[in-house]
Amino acid sequence: MPVEPANTQSPDSYERGIGSDESVCEAVVSAVMAAENADVDDLDPLYFVVDGDALERITSSDAVSSVAFAYLGYRVEVTGDSRVVLTPET
Repeated sequence: MPVEPANTQSPDSYERGIGSDESVCEAVVSAVMAAENADVDDLDPLYFVVDGDALERITSSDAVSSVAFAYLGYRVEVTGDSRVVLTPET
């Protein structure tokens, strides 16, 4: 899925949908790869900053509308409507 400018207050934010055939972790890494124009081997592993299994469980819960964490200079938000939003940290 392509990474597009996000509909947020920050003009530097990007977002992409989470495909039905990919995990939340795959979508996060893919979004950062696209935003950074990098290969997966160029990125620090996501598990350095977040437990992937916990992220999958939290985001699949109806009780949580979004979860956010820092990864490679971005604030990463995974929303309840299956979106990944990247905002550069300041």
